[in-house]
Amino acid sequence: MGILNNREWALVVWFFVFVIFALISPKIEQVRQAFKGVLRALFVKAIITTLALVIIYITIIILGLTKIGLWESHQLKNTIIWAISVGALSLFKIDSAKKDSHFFRNSVLDNLKLIAIIQFVVGVYTFGFFVELILVPILAVLGAMLAIAKTDDKYHLVEKILNGVLATLGIIFILHTIYMLATSFGQFAKTQTIYNFSIPPLLTFLYLPFIFIMMIFTTYELVFVRLQYLIKEPKVRRFAKIYSMGNFHFKIKLLERWASTLPFQDTSSKEGIKNSFKQVFRMVSAETKPQKVPLREGWSPYEAKNFLLSEGFETGYYHPTVPEEWFASSPLIELGNDVIPNNISYYVEGSESTAKSLKLNLNVNSHKSAELAHSKLLSSVKVLLKSALGLDVPSEIETAIMNGENITLNLGSFMATIEKNDWHQNSVGGYDIKFIVSLI
Repeated sequence: MGILNNREWALVVWFFVFVIFALISPKIEQVRQAFKGVLRALFVKAIITTLALVIIYITIIILGLTKIGLWESHQLKNTIIWAISVGALSLFKIDSAKKDSHFFRNSVLDNLKLIAIIQFVVGVYTFGFFVELILVPILAVLGAMLAIAKTDDKYHLVEKILNGVLATLGIIFILHTIYMLATSFGQFAKTQTIYNFSIPPLLTFLYLPFIFIMMIFTTYELVFVRLQYLIKEPKVRRFAKIYSMGNFHFKIKLLERWASTLPFQDTSSKEGIKNSFKQVFRMVSAETKPQKVPLREGWSPYEAKNFLLSEGFETGYYHPTVPEEWFASSPLIELGNDVIPNNISYYVEGSESTAKSLKLNLNVNSHKSAELAHSKLLSSVKVLLKSALGLDVPSEIETAIMNGENITLNLGSFMATIEKNDWHQNSVGGYDIKFIVSLI
């Protein structure tokens, strides 16, 4: 039993118990069918190829570490566990890596945080095999119950109790570890322990270049698939692929942004493709150094995008939609906990260089939370008018928002409009309210 510790053997036993139960129990036929579907999906050529590349890359890392004396055969178990829990699963986090600019740094730091060190030390000293055999399913059930309790506020009391139970068990584990360290420190302070602790973060650090390359490759692959539909002429499409690799290199966010603008570009010629690249670089330059726009003409779109950041509205890129029309919008912000919650969003519209219209759109799906939704719209309008025009909200607008009334009001060179639209065709009886401030 020297290969695995007591906790790992307990996990193996319960794993095989579950597998046997799943194979023979007639009550979970659907689970078996779903599992077969997952297995079939794993044997897709693309997945097999990727996993083969992962194995080859990890093997090269291990051979290199062995060559310089940093890896020994007794680390095989830890390496296999790392390869499954970090190596393979990291491939499913590639989308997260694109969005998180600190993903690669955090991947290494997570292995060196205090909590990771505590978990490692606690894992060195396990309880007896039969104690671990009892603890494993108990912890699994408590963890599952806690995950369910977090899904709804009505289980808040249950969540607090479960957190307390798990915290108590955690303290017991730590006290047990402290006792074992005090009575048998020699077992802990040996060369193999240093290997056990240092190998996973070292493997993670050396594995990151592979994740980076895969992230670049998959992004280009997805964009090139989109080009099949966006650019009809094969020669122009081939030119676009080569030109994109030459211009963007490892700048995959810029690559994706360029691809997202193509539906609104002339893609029938090489000249049109070149212009699409020029436009993307102009957009980036304009974001980096926004041009000042006189208030009588509107707003800088790159400043207008940020007018409501304090209210939680974070828009996407300002981009063309149809010729001469540009647009940016925030995701819907949900309000309340109803089955179909109310929501609100923010829009900036205008030309390439100037925003001429700012809009808040409130959708009221639930009358129960309507007052809360109207209050959120009002608070957002207050911030928007102060940021855009330096004005406080007129009482007429405040009343119209809270009562859901149509109104148009001149604000110097600008016009503020509130439009309510009832959804008569909707059995729920919902409605939307738009607040628009624009040039007259």
